[in-house]
Amino acid sequence: MATNVERLKAYMSNLILFPRKNSKPKHGDADKATIAAATQHKGATIMPLEKKKSGAVEMVTVTDEMKSFKAYQKLRTEMMNVWQVGPRIKKAEEAAKKAEEDAKLAKMK
Repeated sequence: MATNVERLKAYMSNLILFPRKNSKPKHGDADKATIAAATQHKGATIMPLEKKKSGAVEMVTVTDEMKSFKAYQKLRTEMMNVWQVGPRIKKAEEAAKKAEEDAKLAKMK
């Protein structure tokens, strides 16, 4: 199956851009020979999309583990873990500083 880019390139190669004024064609407009050879297509689609054939579907038996899995809860937990990375790092740094200060105070006594 052709990608969109390939389809657009094929379409652009078949496209003929007629000038607005025959006396003053602009850059990118078709030349007189191409315009004279142009024909109007009518009817069904000229460049139909190719249908992708679907592959065989594999059947899977549902296990008890799959049934008991809570996807929404897992997603929320993982998103919370992502959001809390910064605050957890900050809290760990503050705890390390406090432990350092406590160790200094303990040495002074």
